Amino acid sequence: MRFFKHSLNLFLAASLFQSVAVAQTVKTEKALQVKTEQAFTPILHEAQSELRKIIDKVAPSVVTIFAIKEVKVKEIPPGFENFFKMLPPEFRPFLPPIGEPRIKKEKALGSGFMFKADKKWVYILTNNHVVSNAQSITVKIGRLKEVKAKIVGTDPRTDIAVLKIPRKSVPNVEHRLATLGDSSKVKVGDLVVAIGNPFGLENTATFGIVSALHRRIGLDQYENFIQTQAPINPGNSGGPLVNIDGQVIGINTAIIANAQGLGFAIPINLAKWVAQQLIEHGKVIRGWLGVVIQELTPAVAEALGINHGVIVLKVVPGSPASKAGIQPGDIILAVNGKPVENASQLQFEIMKTPPGSEITLTVMRGEKKLNLKVKIEEMPSSTQLKKMQEIYYNLGLVLRNPTKGELSQYGAPYGVIVENVYPGSPAYAAGVKPGMLIERVNNIPVKNVEDFRRVVSKLVKEKKPIVLFVKDTQGNFYVITIENY
Repeated sequence: MRFFKHSLNLFLAASLFQSVAVAQTVKTEKALQVKTEQAFTPILHEAQSELRKIIDKVAPSVVTIFAIKEVKVKEIPPGFENFFKMLPPEFRPFLPPIGEPRIKKEKALGSGFMFKADKKWVYILTNNHVVSNAQSITVKIGRLKEVKAKIVGTDPRTDIAVLKIPRKSVPNVEHRLATLGDSSKVKVGDLVVAIGNPFGLENTATFGIVSALHRRIGLDQYENFIQTQAPINPGNSGGPLVNIDGQVIGINTAIIANAQGLGFAIPINLAKWVAQQLIEHGKVIRGWLGVVIQELTPAVAEALGINHGVIVLKVVPGSPASKAGIQPGDIILAVNGKPVENASQLQFEIMKTPPGSEITLTVMRGEKKLNLKVKIEEMPSSTQLKKMQEIYYNLGLVLRNPTKGELSQYGAPYGVIVENVYPGSPAYAAGVKPGMLIERVNNIPVKNVEDFRRVVSKLVKEKKPIVLFVKDTQGNFYVITIENY
């Protein structure tokens, strides 16, 4: 592999030399061209041989994946066919539903690669979008062998899935497993090979370079794509992106429509972490902070005199960030002393922090720098998060946990502080004001925001009035009832 790098450098130098040579007279051009061809032909043969070795090393791990999916489609009633043909495509989505829905089976095509094996199973990495909602999955190994596969787990947030097939169905398993590399060492300009099954054309290999890193194109929640010029097409999804040492450094995932030669791959370090989670737990257990953040703009950075960090736009009520006292407008500068360079870095840092772990966030609030302890929790599902937010937003409350000093000011052993009340909300109409401390809900003690959420969730579900026992900073006691929510 080292010789391949050296050979390619010589090849590029030779190409440059040849370009200069052809600018001479026609007679000199022909003579130099012959000499150049004679001098560099052996180097090209060596480079070609090394490239073949890379492909031969990785190709046995690559599989074709066929997923049968069921989708609902609307039947066009008889007599309306010509009407639909004449209607411009951009207007069709605005038509009301026509015809009775029926279930249609579709076959999705993708790629994958074998990367791990135990005594019973061989594990395959691929993209979630290749196998999502699949009724059955078939993996083709080599030219003639097809095997039914099972889903170990999928992760839509990163578009990664792990499949498994019986070990006994795969001949020479140990020689078929791909070697996983280290995507943190990938640099722009690195040479790469993409292997997969574009348009069903099996074992297709393309060659190019890494053209950019840390790309976000708006497909998934967690994006940190490797951009490559090695051509990939539909059907390449899930296949390996390989460096010149024959190591997988990414999973080919996406292309931009109408772009020429732009492909995007999930870094293998992220894929390894997700795959381990899926194999061990059947799902991905992520750390959760509970903030919506934004990158620093040059103007904000200059005005504040900082060169790194992210701005907190929103704090999810009841989240770890809320409990730790993080506020909208705070600028998160560091995690455990490590500077936060961008939003992606913070996102992945928190994601990989085990739930229950405590971290220290350095934040700038106004002109002050604060070190806040945060106990990371497990990221709730989208449904759980929606329900959690609905309770607060339906009532119009933004709450946080108090410090011990604040509790002593209120003369209370526990409770939650009202951070904000949305104008026009049920809580606003009932007379709840920012700064109040809620000690009890329907006479049930609430010692933190999670207690409040749990008690109120039950009351909302049972459609019962919500009675708040509150104190203000002057020690005045109130009983406030929220009924119309």
